[in-house]
Parts: sequence; C-alpha cells; structure tokens
Amino acid sequence: MKHIIILGGGQTGAYAAKEIRKIDTRSKLTIISEEKSLPYERPPLSKDFLLEKISFEKCLFFANEFYQENNIDVITNERIIKVDFKNKYLISNKNNKFNYNKLLIATGSTNRKLQIENLDQRVSEEIIYLRDVDDSREIKKKLKSAKKIIIIGGGFIGLEIASAASQLGKKVSVIEMAKQLMGRVIPVQIADTVRDIHEKNGNEFYLDAKIKKITKIDNSYEILLDTKVCLSADLIIVGIGSKPNTSIFTDNDLKIDNGIITDEFCQTSIPDVYAAGDVSNFYHPFYGINMRLESFKHAQNHGNNAGKNIANIKTLYKEIPWMWSDQFNLNLQMTGICTNYESFIQRGNNIEEGIVYFFIKNRKIRGACGLGVGGKIGRDIRLAGKISEKNIKVTKEILSDKNIKLNKLLNKEPL
Repeated sequence: MKHIIILGGGQTGAYAAKEIRKIDTRSKLTIISEEKSLPYERPPLSKDFLLEKISFEKCLFFANEFYQENNIDVITNERIIKVDFKNKYLISNKNNKFNYNKLLIATGSTNRKLQIENLDQRVSEEIIYLRDVDDSREIKKKLKSAKKIIIIGGGFIGLEIASAASQLGKKVSVIEMAKQLMGRVIPVQIADTVRDIHEKNGNEFYLDAKIKKITKIDNSYEILLDTKVCLSADLIIVGIGSKPNTSIFTDNDLKIDNGIITDEFCQTSIPDVYAAGDVSNFYHPFYGINMRLESFKHAQNHGNNAGKNIANIKTLYKEIPWMWSDQFNLNLQMTGICTNYESFIQRGNNIEEGIVYFFIKNRKIRGACGLGVGGKIGRDIRLAGKISEKNIKVTKEILSDKNIKLNKLLNKEPL
C-alpha cells in the first residue's frame, strides 16, 4: 500500500491531509507532529486565547473524529531527527522508522532568538517566546501577576500581545530596533496609525532602539537601551520574527534558501518530496518570483494545493497573499505585496469608516493594506486582491472615492 507522510502537525499539514483524502481514499496517510495535541489554530494564541475569550478546544481545526473517520493516522509528541530521501524513510527521537512513498514537509517556522552579548543564562531562560499553545498558556499565567510588561519586537505578534496585555490592565512597553512598527510588510502610513491607537491605550514605544543589557534584580528586570534609556519590567516577551524550520534537512540534497525551494506545484528539488506553508520558499507565477509567507490563509491554501498535487491532481498555486491582525478594536488586513510600487492611493479618511492604501505599478494594484474598526475594510481588501489577480487597470478617481464600489472594476476585461 502506498504511504503518504505529512511531516508537521500544523494548519498546512491538517488541510493537506483533508485534501488528499478527498481524492485518495486508499493510500495510508500519516501526520507526524512534535505537538502534544491535534493540529490547531495559532492566531488566537496572541489574541482571544490569551484573553480567555475562547478555549483551546475551539482552536482545533478538526476534532479527533474527523481523523478517525477519514483514516488519517496522527502521531503526536514525536520528533523526526533523521530523513533519508534516497531510501525514503524517517527516523524519530523514539527510534521509530517510517517508510514513505510521498512526503510533504510542513514543519513551519521557528522563533528567532534574542541575541544580546553576555546575556545572563538565567535571564535567557526566563524570557518567553510565543510559538505554541504551551507558550500562550505560560504567558497567560504570568500576565496574571505581572504589572509591567516589556515586549521586544514591534511586529504582528508583539503588537497583538501588547494589545491583549493592555486590555488586561498591564503597563506595556514595546522595543523595536526598526524606525517603524511592522516595518517588513506594512506601509508606514498604517504603522503610524496603529502606533497612535496603542499609545492612546497607554502603551509606550521605543523605536530605532537596540538592547545593550538585561539585568535581573530580585523579581524584576532592567533593560538598558543604546539610547541610554533604562526600563524595568516584571515580564519580558520576545517576538522578533521567525525562520523556516529546516534544521534537519541541511545535510542532504534538498535545495534550501530562506526555506525549502519549491515550484508552483509544491514540488521540491527531490522527487516525491513536497513542501508547503511557512517552511516553503515557493515560486509564485503571478509575481514571477520566489517568496516565503507566514500567514494563516497561506498555510491553509498552500496545504490544500500540496494535497491536490500529492494526490496526482496537478494544480498551480497562484493565490494572492492575504493576511490580517486584530489589535484592540482594530482590524488590519493586507493583500498582495505592498513593495516595488510607483505610487499609492488612499481610500477613506479615518479608521471609523476604514482607511485603505492601494499600491500601484503600471496602473495596476500590486498590493493593498487597510485598517479599520471591526471589519470595515474587509470587502475592499478582498476586492483589491481580485482586481490585482485579474490585471485590471485602475484610476485614482475610482480607488479614492468610497462612494464608488470597487466591484465595478471586476466587470472590466483584463488589460
């Protein structure tokens, strides 16, 4: 019997398994995961789960019955330590051997660690990173007693935790080495508005700042910045990005460059080996470049696509990127790529009605990013992605006027 193994028990792996089973009901199908539980959503870990608005059970993608009914074997709490692509087998930390015919690598990403010269080992061990549900539970537990929180990193994760901690009545300070928040992916116009909302809710920011030293004094910490500012806190949480989880593949022929290199069909450089989700640096035919994405929607879509291709339904992956973040009562969304543009156009004047920035090249939308209270900007962001995908030329008059519905553009022929 043909055996398909999915290495990684996250969203990509879960949805790949579901898609494979829609097409192939005969092959043996196994998910191998380091996690102790079934695959679950990660976005709530820095938001609703942290605020105790939802239980962990609500975060599961599928209940145990789904895997049983679809004959999907989920092996949890087992770490693969060796991969032999030539002979097609895996070895785990429990010395179990798994033979496969086709393999999907969905190992996701791992946290970047804080690098400070002469950082005390005890302090290093007490700093918290958010990657899985155990980390979120630890943060939730420590937030109950901590009063002053230092968050290192002004990206999505750091700001979402800052929002949650502020809503729990904590004094929050965010340290970011770049000159703006969310600087790698979010336009400065949106970043500055997000910062303003945080500050109105009491959060403090230290941008363009590097940490020189962290010292523990009794039960608190002192953080010295290169600007000579000294901050104190009861709890330090770090969110400074992540990197593809490829460490066990470095001594073989698998092509790796900021993730596992794949084509538009999730195929790697090794036959019968696929990769998808955060770990994959995939070719995107629409943009004509390789890219690596870390987002909820991409993990799901890429998993679906990998599942189809593994089940011999050759399917091109050309989804327009989309991501979101919830902070306080704000919803931030982005579609496409908001870089390498010629001009930008603003739609809306305040966050109550929603503000969207469209990034234009050759009179076409390359990307769009919006911010609004609740879901005010969701429809325009979704339509912007569709307009971009169809290569429809746009005008400033249409994009800037909120009285003109963007779906009117979808009736035009691509140019």
